[in-house]
Amino acid sequence: MRHILILFAIALGAAITVAHAAPATIEGSWKGSGIVTYRNGADNVQCRVIYTRSTPRTYAVSSHCATETGRYDLSGSVTAVGGNRYSGWVKSGRQSGRVVLVQHGNRLSVTVTSKRGSARLTLARG
Repeated sequence: MRHILILFAIALGAAITVAHAAPATIEGSWKGSGIVTYRNGADNVQCRVIYTRSTPRTYAVSSHCATETGRYDLSGSVTAVGGNRYSGWVKSGRQSGRVVLVQHGNRLSVTVTSKRGSARLTLARG
């Protein structure tokens, strides 16, 4: 009986350690596609994004995106807000938008919203 309790305690300790382990980092190069919607319509978009760690919880964002109507360079930062979620701001020229990321292993679901429209992308390590 005592051995069973010791094994249970070890297994419980390991489970707690895994549950509290830090999520995989978003640092590095990502690429993917999605859709940009705005008042007069929507465009498909292709992006390459680089996340560079600034602090233990914050990453600088640099991205190059292209649609049929143009190219966009965005920069900004995101901060870990809990678990696999990040929140922050990006800008391109004088336009800025709020960005929310959800990490699913080697994939990121990205949503950007601004006064002029929104974008939804899925990124993979690239």
